[in-house]
Amino acid sequence: MSEEIGSTLPPPLRFELGAHSTGDAAKAILFLTMDADGAARVAVLASAELSVRDASHIALRLHSGSKACANVKRCGQAALWCVLDAAAYCIRGTVAKAPAKVADSEFESFELTITSVLRDFQSNAPMVSGPTYRRLP
Repeated sequence: MSEEIGSTLPPPLRFELGAHSTGDAAKAILFLTMDADGAARVAVLASAELSVRDASHIALRLHSGSKACANVKRCGQAALWCVLDAAAYCIRGTVAKAPAKVADSEFESFELTITSVLRDFQSNAPMVSGPTYRRLP
C-alpha cells in the first residue's frame, strides 16, 4: 500500500534519478501517461533521458514521435516509477515543454514539476529490483 511522502524528492532519489550506470545492466525508469482514450500508457526511459534539476523538478527527454510525448503535450501530467532501497516510488507531477540545450530532432525536452511522491515499502516483502535493461555493444 503506497503512502504519500510529500511533494519533493527524498535525497536518495535526487542522486539516483539520472545517474548513468557503468555495467552491462542499466536501471530503467517507467514513465506513465494517459492516452486520449483514457487508457494508461507505460514507456521505459533510460537514466540518460532524465536529470534532477532540484528537489521539485526533473528534466525529461522524450522521443519526438512517441505516444508518451504526444500525451504530455496534450494533458500535461505524468508519473515516473522506480525502485530504490527496497521501496517503489511513484513520482507524480505536471509536465511542461522546456527549451532544449542542444538542437535535436529525435528528442523533445520537458520538465516535470513534482506534485506528489508515493512510496511503497513492506519490510516483510522488500522490492528487489525495478526495471532493467542490458546494454549491447
